[in-house]
Amino acid sequence: MNLTYGFITETFVDILTIINILQYKNINNVNIIHCDKSFDIITAHKMFAQNKMRTGFLNIGDDVTRNINKHNPTIGIVLNTACESWKDTFDNIDTTNSFRYPFVWLIITNDVSATVNVLSQYPIQVDADVTIMYKSNDTKETFELYETFNTGFNSNGTFQVQYKGPWNSTKNKTNIFLTRMDLTGVLIKVTVVVTRNIINETIEESLVNGAKDGMDSLHKLKFFMILKYIQDMYNFTMELRSTHSWGYIRNGSFDGMVGALINGQADIGGSPIFFRIDRSKFIDYAVETWPSSFSFVFRHPKHSSGFHTIYTRPLDHSVWYCIFGLLLITGVSMFLILKVKIRNQSNDAEESSISLAFLFSFGSLCQQGMPISRKTASVKMLIFITFVYSVTLYQYYNAVIVATLLREPPTTIKSLRDLLESNLKIGVEDVLYNKDYFQRTTDPVAIELYKKKIAYSKHYNFFEPDKGMALVKQGGFAFHLDNIIAYRFMQKQFTEREICELRDVILYPPQKMAAAVAKRSPYKEHMATGIRKIFESGLMRRWKTSLDAPMPKCTHTPDSSIFSVNIREFSSPLIALTFGMIIALIILCCEIFIKNVTKD
Repeated sequence: MNLTYGFITETFVDILTIINILQYKNINNVNIIHCDKSFDIITAHKMFAQNKMRTGFLNIGDDVTRNINKHNPTIGIVLNTACESWKDTFDNIDTTNSFRYPFVWLIITNDVSATVNVLSQYPIQVDADVTIMYKSNDTKETFELYETFNTGFNSNGTFQVQYKGPWNSTKNKTNIFLTRMDLTGVLIKVTVVVTRNIINETIEESLVNGAKDGMDSLHKLKFFMILKYIQDMYNFTMELRSTHSWGYIRNGSFDGMVGALINGQADIGGSPIFFRIDRSKFIDYAVETWPSSFSFVFRHPKHSSGFHTIYTRPLDHSVWYCIFGLLLITGVSMFLILKVKIRNQSNDAEESSISLAFLFSFGSLCQQGMPISRKTASVKMLIFITFVYSVTLYQYYNAVIVATLLREPPTTIKSLRDLLESNLKIGVEDVLYNKDYFQRTTDPVAIELYKKKIAYSKHYNFFEPDKGMALVKQGGFAFHLDNIIAYRFMQKQFTEREICELRDVILYPPQKMAAAVAKRSPYKEHMATGIRKIFESGLMRRWKTSLDAPMPKCTHTPDSSIFSVNIREFSSPLIALTFGMIIALIILCCEIFIKNVTKD
């Protein structure tokens, strides 16, 4: 039985073959273009409906890319070149997007060459799904299938026609719709982010030299190595261009690599990029690559609250108040006892001033005696109790001070808030993503840190990595940078003791990075598939292991385990001694002046 199918007279077997191909491609929505007024739409609709397909029947000149069901992922379009004006179909559609996902084309013809000549004029990109179904007069039940695509319509690519073999509903369906591996050397524009100035070297040499110096931040070289592998895998040519920015909004539009992808100056991003919502509206992320981690690196100070509090830290404020209160009571008691003793013994010429009493009280705390008469039992008892008290306190205080100065310091700076409240100076690597973070962040601690310790007064603490890490090595400085760079500097320039003192604090969590391509790029699947294959082969892990320096481990050698007290830690007693000597000299001068005045 024959069915007049509008665009061609078909048998039931031919209709079922079309349905089978659509089912093979998981298509449930179909637009059928017909040019016969006597087309039996109802009968055709029943055949598709029996196979759970929604169909729309359109005339030549209608918008054939009209979506029947927007919730369905793909839409099939069936066109027959038997219609005289079938070419007019392409004049009424947006050919730039109509040959791309979600549209799948089945074009029935009896002249493959003529059909190919027409299709080659349109942007059928490498990711298009356009199948030519050819049935010659010699074959009765079999269609010959061909896939057509252009490896690069806008970049001097070649139009490809791949023979996929015969399709028969009663035969095996294998060996069709193979992956399009060969891009025939098509030229693909790639924009690479290079933050350092390129002088007398190519872009590739700049990336390689930067990695040798330990500067492969954000995996720029490793990603370029991936591109080289994918280039060999798919046989295309790269046209490299460089930029200094990954892509941030400037004057209402994106600059750098993202701007190049948006403006058509690049097909593929040559450097991995952070996942961001504002970028995803204008570019596509092909696949995730490596995560990147950043942190504040610093040598943890032995005394995070400052060197001038070393000698007051062993005791709490309430304990110090009690000590001075007891010394005051002891001094007053000694003064009263001496006064009463002198009053009862009028011939006693010993001194009994209040200054002597308090000098005894404070001298006993430092294990120093005073020439006080011990003839009475009350004086003896007070002296004995005072010295027992002072010896006990003296031994405990000395033990704590020695332990504080010589032991390995505890880690007290563990968070961003601790870093803000510490005495450490702060610096940040001079790169765009750090500046962009402080402009966009809503973290109150990060904002306060930026205003108080990074960009304050006339200071603008954004430094190159070598300068920042040099300040970290000196001590008292925390520097935020990519951990890949930091670890390389640590291995080369830091001693074992300095490595053991290193700590880090995270400003923001590790960032996932991805390969970026232009919006709706035909090479998105090639990038995603290629990177996944490289990942599964273990090459990505190997490159990361060989190029990225690991965190240096703290090795407790005899040199790193010996602690010594430096002049800064001993400065408080020296300052107190100097201050006391100055006060003594001032009082001496005053006494001499008063004595001279009274003589006159």
